[in-house]
Amino acid sequence: MKKKYSLNFMLLISFVLSGFLHAHSVLGRPVFQSSSHSILYCKSIPAVERHRVWLNLTNNEGLFKQLLIGYMQGATNGYDYNYDAVSMDANKYADFYSINEGKKLVIQGRGLPFLLSDTVPLGYRSEIVGDLSISIDHADGDLADQDIYLEDKMTGTIHNLKKSVYTFSTEKGTFADRFIIRYAAQVNLGNAQFEDNPENLIVVSKNKVITLKSYGNAVEQVSIYDAAGRLIYNIPQIKTFDLEIDGIRSGPQVLLIRVFFEDGSRTSKKILF
Repeated sequence: MKKKYSLNFMLLISFVLSGFLHAHSVLGRPVFQSSSHSILYCKSIPAVERHRVWLNLTNNEGLFKQLLIGYMQGATNGYDYNYDAVSMDANKYADFYSINEGKKLVIQGRGLPFLLSDTVPLGYRSEIVGDLSISIDHADGDLADQDIYLEDKMTGTIHNLKKSVYTFSTEKGTFADRFIIRYAAQVNLGNAQFEDNPENLIVVSKNKVITLKSYGNAVEQVSIYDAAGRLIYNIPQIKTFDLEIDGIRSGPQVLLIRVFFEDGSRTSKKILF
């Protein structure tokens, strides 16, 4: 007897496999990337409105993880069993996912109409210490021509992924609230966004030496990022009011200094190094 499938099931399969399934092995583990040939062809599946983007997490040593965010007929902005897929977290080295209702999703369907005001949190797990990159593999529908921005909440940077890959530094761990996908340009796009800087903190750069002086709370940690958002210096658990930092090898550029205080507050300053 021929098995019958529901329309929602067939739409989900089409949603996932159209330009998505092409298995190969990276670091000896199965991953998926785009392909111009779908392994499923079904004339009975009707045309549906959909706007999708595939995002990759990679590094120079061959790491590859991919997630899909798609706006599609029938999906909602909540968790949908018919359209969303939870990450299996099967890669030893890293995981990469969007987040909705506390679930880590390798595929997230979202409701129509597609709105520029929509935002999607991204998270990742890394067993790698070093640089990772987030990039657009490909996109379709309205997202093919739409700017797609990645907000890095750790550095305060908003980066247009349609312009270039975003490379960042990471430690080992799970980071569920570092990144956000957004579609609307910000007033200070491409620049760091900062909390209010306290008047009792002074940061000065002179002759390749960075000097920090706090007149209020003790400084507990200092992290320094380059213009690309890469962590180039970090010193934790220092508990001091005065600090001099030298030995940073860098040409002239703007650096982001993030300062964490003993009372739990924090601030950021931008300097020309």
